[in-house]
Amino acid sequence: MHSGILRNRSTFLAAASVLALGAGSAPAFAQAQDATDTGQAVSEEAGENVIVVTGFRASLESALNAKRESNLIIESVTAEDIGKFPDQNVAESLQRLPGIQIDRENGQGSKVRIRGLEQNVTLLNGELFVSGLEVYKVGEGNYNRYDSLEGVPSELIGGIEVFKSPNASLLEGGLGGIVNLKTRNPLDLKSGLTLAGNAKMSKGSEIAGWEPAGAAVIGYNFNDRLGVIASFSYEKTNNHVNVLGGDNRGNWAFDEGRRDTATVPTNYYAPEYRYVTDRDQYRRRWGASLGITYRPTDTLEVSAQYFHSDMKIDTREASVKFPFGQGESQGLVGDYSINENGVLTQGTVRAQSAEAISFVDVSNIKADNVQFALEWDNDTNFRASVMANYASSSMKREVANNDVRYTAYGVRGPGTSGPQPGFTPNADAPPTFDFTYTNGDFPSFGIAPGSPQDLFSNPDYGFFKSHWAFGDRSDIDGHSIRGDFAYDVADGFEDTITLSAGFRYGQRTVDFVSGRYLADYSGKGELDATAIPEDERVDGYSYNWTPYGYFQDGAIGYKICDLPEPNKPAAFAGCTRFGNSPALITPYQTLVSNPERMEAIRNFAGGGRIQGDTVLVADRSQMTNALEWIQALYPDTSFTFFEDPLQSYRVKEETKSGYLMADLGGPDDSYHVNVGLRVVNTNLTVDQNQPANADPSYWGTDSWNGVLRDYTTNTVVRSYTDFLPSANAVFDVAEGSKVRFSAARVVARQPLVSLGEGFSTTFTRDPADDLFKFTNGKRGNAELDPFRAYQFDLGFEHYFGDQGLLSAGLFWKEVDSFIVNETVTVFVNDQGGGRMGPVSQPANGSGGRVRGLELAAQYAFDFGLGFTANYTFSDTETDFSTDFDDKLPLPGVSKHSANGQVYFEHSGFAARASYSWRSKQYMGNFSFADGSVTRTMGIYQKSYGQLDGQISYQLTDNFEVFAEAINITKANSSVYLQFPELPFRYQSGSRRIYGGVKFTF
Repeated sequence: MHSGILRNRSTFLAAASVLALGAGSAPAFAQAQDATDTGQAVSEEAGENVIVVTGFRASLESALNAKRESNLIIESVTAEDIGKFPDQNVAESLQRLPGIQIDRENGQGSKVRIRGLEQNVTLLNGELFVSGLEVYKVGEGNYNRYDSLEGVPSELIGGIEVFKSPNASLLEGGLGGIVNLKTRNPLDLKSGLTLAGNAKMSKGSEIAGWEPAGAAVIGYNFNDRLGVIASFSYEKTNNHVNVLGGDNRGNWAFDEGRRDTATVPTNYYAPEYRYVTDRDQYRRRWGASLGITYRPTDTLEVSAQYFHSDMKIDTREASVKFPFGQGESQGLVGDYSINENGVLTQGTVRAQSAEAISFVDVSNIKADNVQFALEWDNDTNFRASVMANYASSSMKREVANNDVRYTAYGVRGPGTSGPQPGFTPNADAPPTFDFTYTNGDFPSFGIAPGSPQDLFSNPDYGFFKSHWAFGDRSDIDGHSIRGDFAYDVADGFEDTITLSAGFRYGQRTVDFVSGRYLADYSGKGELDATAIPEDERVDGYSYNWTPYGYFQDGAIGYKICDLPEPNKPAAFAGCTRFGNSPALITPYQTLVSNPERMEAIRNFAGGGRIQGDTVLVADRSQMTNALEWIQALYPDTSFTFFEDPLQSYRVKEETKSGYLMADLGGPDDSYHVNVGLRVVNTNLTVDQNQPANADPSYWGTDSWNGVLRDYTTNTVVRSYTDFLPSANAVFDVAEGSKVRFSAARVVARQPLVSLGEGFSTTFTRDPADDLFKFTNGKRGNAELDPFRAYQFDLGFEHYFGDQGLLSAGLFWKEVDSFIVNETVTVFVNDQGGGRMGPVSQPANGSGGRVRGLELAAQYAFDFGLGFTANYTFSDTETDFSTDFDDKLPLPGVSKHSANGQVYFEHSGFAARASYSWRSKQYMGNFSFADGSVTRTMGIYQKSYGQLDGQISYQLTDNFEVFAEAINITKANSSVYLQFPELPFRYQSGSRRIYGGVKFTF
């Protein structure tokens, strides 16, 4: 990293970790430092006087030395650390460090939080890193995600640094801190050939089948002048989780919005639907890296790095939908119990529909990072380095959806001309059904007496109701060049005062496209609005449709039937769109007529959640190619991908920065002081789409059944400059004891999706009149400012004995403004004439503070036993509020978190266990329209703890066998809405085990 061109205190990881492979790596190869015989394997290479220290214990010593010798407040992970625990990706490799928390999705670590903050920056060798998951979505457009590290293989990384305090030479962008991924330098290898790797198999506890994984590193050091190193990793995993969802459509009710207010006088919280989901996920990830370093002279070093990652995520869900007191539900019937907080604890609900959705989401993510660097150091008082960086990524996501209906569903007649009477393809199905509800973190649902007990498992009831497909595309391109220079002041102060300066120019462009696959109904009886002559049009009526459609559903009739009489063509006289209109698309298929499309899921959602435990759904394995699947269902109708302008955007960021820095104190001094100033100018261009007028046209029959056609692009151009001073000081106050102090101004970039996203809306069909009505919406804000804060750190570290450490640190951040999601009430036109509803949008809210304490301890005993432990207290305060609380904490921050590791190494045997825990966290607000009232409640995730472990045995000098386990206790994740007894989301835990062999030559 180019901030390390100072000669005094090195922040580099020791060479011992350079070649260890993550997730089951070979032992560290070399450690160029003094070592004592404390149980490690120690030997000397003849003629080179290089001490070789191996084992997890040695890697901890390396990381401890890096912490002790650093001028900044850092934590580090060596490659051996990564390899000695069953980390599935880089995020999981960091979870055991003090002050680090991670988010999880589907059993995988995803986002890294430093002192609870997610606004961090990830670098590769000191430059901005692109993973391909900077911007992506989960579900159907409702849940935006960003900056996940789950796609980065641990095996390709030589080490990781987490900077909690910056200096002026470090790249800006981290409010919580900076994560720097480090590749391997081939000149750190032993002379000649080095080969290491692993091969293993893994299995998830809730899904059948073992899957392969492996990694290899091969390098050659040509007499310390030329070195080449290549790494490769491959992993395939299957995972199963059971999920509860309550916020899919964001439409809840409490009082006015409920349909059963006349019969149930006690108000209670009723989601439009609760989704009970059986989810399988199949991942395939491979990565490769290549590094070349050439040292033509003793003063010049030239290097090149290439880092590639490629990941496919295939998520297959089947969800049974249970409607409550609104929409497709008539509400509570019979006995029920509602507690003092308005939480339904048990009861029977009468539903007008019973449905399950098969949802298949396939994403392919690729990323490339290329770097070229030149470093010059002639052992005088001047040093320089230059680096050029290029990074790009692409993500393609395809999603297929199919509803199966288990209650009777009336569709439009299959005639080819003129109105046809409707009929019911699943006529044997009941018109309604009653279900029982028993509350809990993961509630249980039963079928009440009087309703068919085999409702979800009898093919006689099932109808393949509706089909639709959509997708996202994102492309990220970035490049930068930077130069760093250091000069040691002469005249008796050489190696005591160092002046540094540098510059950087960077540019990054993000293109995000969201779209839908629309069917072309031209020639099928549907009429384009533009074909209606002007003199036949009705004043005040909207003629803004085209003959395309998103939802393929037999209940959706021709748009032309919406026209008032007498403006319909004669063949459509008297027809109504949701009454006796012909269907837009046929054929109709049921589970009886087309059993080849059916999948039976036994032990659904882990069993015990849905009566009977067997559910018949659309076969998810047939839906992995969204376009081919839906096109095969309707071979006479063409489907085309149409961009949705309101959810598509482009952001271009250009930064120019420079810094000046001074370091006082040499390697033999008992102090070191660093002061500096970094200046960053940012030019931001945001292309955000919006409707061209108040009544725009659509590619589709309706706004909810297509995408916007008439739109304009609003380009927002902004420029701002940040001055970022920093100061760091470390003092040796006693033998083995250090005091650290840091103060800095920091800035973190805005989430790209928050800047670019346009105004998107959600519509839900009202069964009372068959009209699709506005439910809620969201939009971005191109005028958002970055996160900015002042931060202060004060720490004490005491080093003793063999790898002994006791440390305590205080941190304080004063944040100027947090980006908050505010909810405004907006009127939106719909088929019912329009209605008011909540719209969520990001805004710069008031500031807040993050303050806390970090404690850490570490020790290695002589007989092979050792441990590390840390605790973080993080107290935050903002002006976020709900209907119930004020001064809420920062979303995603747990007030308490702790990590502990215990390891034992002796005579070739090694065993390690790690436990990570975090307390309850506030996750943001949830708002919904309850009749004329908008209600806002807090979302909270309950505390979570995870136990991981590994055992291994060194068979020979070259081979080691091992077994690993992740989430040994199968810990579950629970999220509630305001009250701990009001479940909102739930995800079951899954244990993953690995077994394999490591090798090194």
